[in-house]
Amino acid sequence: MSEHMDVNKMNQAIRITKMHYELHYSQLEIASKEGISKSTVSRILKSAMDMGIIEVRIKNSVSDHSDLEQELLRRFPLRRAVIVPDLVGNQQILLQDVCGALANDLPRYLKNDSVLAVAWGRTLAVLAKFLPRLDRKGISVIQLSGGFSRAVYESGALNILQNFMDCTGGTGYQIPAPAMVDHAFIADTLKQDSQIHQVLEMAKVCETAVFSVGNLERPSVLYEMGLIDEEDYRDFHRRGAVGDCCSHFLNKNGDIFDKEIDDRVVGASLDTIKKIPNKLLIAVGKEKTEVVAAALRGGLADSLYIDEPTAREIVRAES
Repeated sequence: MSEHMDVNKMNQAIRITKMHYELHYSQLEIASKEGISKSTVSRILKSAMDMGIIEVRIKNSVSDHSDLEQELLRRFPLRRAVIVPDLVGNQQILLQDVCGALANDLPRYLKNDSVLAVAWGRTLAVLAKFLPRLDRKGISVIQLSGGFSRAVYESGALNILQNFMDCTGGTGYQIPAPAMVDHAFIADTLKQDSQIHQVLEMAKVCETAVFSVGNLERPSVLYEMGLIDEEDYRDFHRRGAVGDCCSHFLNKNGDIFDKEIDDRVVGASLDTIKKIPNKLLIAVGKEKTEVVAAALRGGLADSLYIDEPTAREIVRAES
């Protein structure tokens, strides 16, 4: 009997929640319809929130960053810049807000029977949690570079791929290899594997790509995966590398900083990525100022999703 009552109470809570939030009935109107007091309606709505029936999503206030956006569009080959304000001074919340902005916009970039390329890393792992469910058909989701770790470290690349597949209802295509190997001839051999070759060919006809950039730092995902060691980082920094985009290390102009090193990457080439018509670059944090600016100079973004403090820092640095 108690279980039956629990089900009834749960159904009532859901019913009252829907009336209030979806049909916009007042608490007094609901009380009249349900034959209960207004205070009981209020209590049930609070319980529904506690039980997780109601989820609160706070939509960012629309701040006017048109001057800042225009500065970015004027200085770099961008079509669109989405700048998210830092409302509470917390880096993790800011990252979530920027990811939420891109996730909300994703439907505008995806059409049926198209190829979507995605990267991996910490920013993409957060973004993957905010993806909506889209009503799309025939989408192929591919990885831009290998995501296998050479150390005891989980890159999360497969989970990110799976989340984008769930979002689009699409079919996923993984690159079953590390992002970078020891020698160019190993990368060349891996690229001849039928599965990897197929993904790299699909990248050449890809319409939309979603990725971030990494500044030259330790620890980083590439460092923790065992792809780059301490000596490499010191050498890269000394010779002018500013960070990486999809495992390709860039100089300040957004070009490959060392061709011999880049030949070791198992993934879509930087030239292939640059030719993708809808490149969505997402980046958060002032520490990424230099590498984001490099990627923008190199034509690696058509739409930029970024936080306001970093956007201002990029414009200031360019000035």
